[in-house]
Amino acid sequence: MTPRVPNGTGIFSAPASLFLVIFLLSVPASGSAAEPFPGYPRNVREQALRVVGAATPAPTDAFAREVRSLRKLMLDHGILSLNAIPDLVFERAVKEGWTRQAYGALRETTRVAPLSVPLWAWLTREDAVRFAPDRFLSDVEGLAGAARAFAPALPGCAAWLMLVVSVAAYWFAAWASISLLLRARTALTADASRLFRTFTYPEIPASLLVWGCFVAPVIAGAGLGACAVFWVAVSAGYLRRGEAAIAVTAIILLACVFLSSGVLESIERLAIGTRTGKWLGVEGYFPGAWPEVPSTGDPALPGPQWERMVRFGKARAEMQAGNLQSAERMWSELIRDGQDVAGSYNNRGVVRARLGKTGDALSDFEAAAGRTPSGGPAHWNAYQLYLGTFRLDQAARIQSAAWSSIGSMPPFDFRADEMTRGELVPSPIRAEGVWRNLFTPRKGWVREAAESPIHVLFFRLLPGSWIPMVLAAACIWAAAWMLLTRKVWLHCACRSCGTLTMVARTRETTDICNSCRAQVGGGVRGGEERERRILTIRLHRRYVRACSVLVPGSGALWAGKDLQAMAYAFALCTPLGALTVSLGARATSRGLISDLQTLATGVAVACVALAWAGGAWWGRRSFDRLQMQYNIAGEGT
Repeated sequence: MTPRVPNGTGIFSAPASLFLVIFLLSVPASGSAAEPFPGYPRNVREQALRVVGAATPAPTDAFAREVRSLRKLMLDHGILSLNAIPDLVFERAVKEGWTRQAYGALRETTRVAPLSVPLWAWLTREDAVRFAPDRFLSDVEGLAGAARAFAPALPGCAAWLMLVVSVAAYWFAAWASISLLLRARTALTADASRLFRTFTYPEIPASLLVWGCFVAPVIAGAGLGACAVFWVAVSAGYLRRGEAAIAVTAIILLACVFLSSGVLESIERLAIGTRTGKWLGVEGYFPGAWPEVPSTGDPALPGPQWERMVRFGKARAEMQAGNLQSAERMWSELIRDGQDVAGSYNNRGVVRARLGKTGDALSDFEAAAGRTPSGGPAHWNAYQLYLGTFRLDQAARIQSAAWSSIGSMPPFDFRADEMTRGELVPSPIRAEGVWRNLFTPRKGWVREAAESPIHVLFFRLLPGSWIPMVLAAACIWAAAWMLLTRKVWLHCACRSCGTLTMVARTRETTDICNSCRAQVGGGVRGGEERERRILTIRLHRRYVRACSVLVPGSGALWAGKDLQAMAYAFALCTPLGALTVSLGARATSRGLISDLQTLATGVAVACVALAWAGGAWWGRRSFDRLQMQYNIAGEGT
């Protein structure tokens, strides 16, 4: 009797599992093709449609039989996963109103769509809601395995993660520039009033000028990145060393994100048309057309990795379509050229077994197993072929290795009672090559970033070729102002009480006034001087508290907690970036992806709300402790 393979869950810690869920829940997907299963043999397409039609709120034996029949047909044609099936089942559940009861049907479809990243993510979400920790860890393992094994999912995951990081970096730049400008506003207004000495109240036009500098780029329609650079440049002369580090970090992040738009252009070229079918045709999506292999001078996706993936995908497509002679020839050419030899040997063995060339198929399986001694589908295929030809001694010799290799291939949920003799498992395209090819440094990234529509959203009014120069100029401007403040007399506002003082040299030694150092609080001699100091303290306290609420965490800058404030900003901007990307992806998706976006959006909103409230409280609390340290406490002073 064939031994039963336990459905292992693996060892996953709770933090790692939660990290995978949050960052892989919302992988964007492109639109559905007009034909849900284009290019596959007719019997596979018809059986797949029967599976979709047999789905019910409560899984039945009839539905399970249809799934097993489809799985047998898929393995006959070398198809590991039909990823359109769970999407179609869920869309049918939406139309018929039983989405809340779709859990059982969608779990059954994992047997014919084990490489669907959205399916595993949706099941993981449902496991958390239903409090099923045993299934949760198993589904997280399936999610990670699908992302590793299914190459077309990798560009989608990479694009989503890069978008989250990029948008979070832009939010950080906005937080940093606004916080620093609000921090410098008092001293900046005092210096601007020197331009209006002839006015009776020079503070009024000076304040309007400063607020105009803040509002003008927004009214002009400038992008977030352009506004952030301008606000940092305006406040550069009034920053402490820690605050200057925040400003420089923001500008560096903007430069990195600008460059990442070129990387996203490469991902777009790699992932485009995956759902509807183009060159990256692996399990689930059949290619409708194949591009020519580009020349080595093409800066986008050159080199042997592109050629290997195209040729491997073409051969897999021929095998999936049932064109066995053509597929055998293509696999032989790949083996001859030494490209992905283990996978090519295994797939050629599957084709030859279907053609009746049992001896040649066994030779191929043994050659593939010899190149992957740690395990793989070739061990299982050789074992199945030995059983099919009644070579029981050889089958018994590799039985343990065969079952071990199948059990160590997540998310392939193979079970003894579901597998029949003769089922052969093909090799999918190796996803590691996609990652290596995708993130190899390229000279074309800067050029593509300047031409990318992404930079228009964040750097409007600036030509793409100007952006690197503008960012470099902003850094130089900030450094120059830090040096000029050693010679130029500027106003400095006391962080504790808000009193203005004309200073030169470094600001670290002068951002606390002499009265606060002496801890006199509001206890100066009576009269107009005392009233003026108390009024200054009250206005300064109200201003800092308002800033702490409007821009959470900024109150810590007045308390001198520059690095802690920067760490908090990263914690705030990360869920903000996830929220922004999730809202955009949800608006352009449907089915499983749309349902997952609802959860991602809700989690991001909750995280942003908690971080915002915590940052407002922390900033206000830090400033209150600063005032208490210098004997300024209570509303009366």
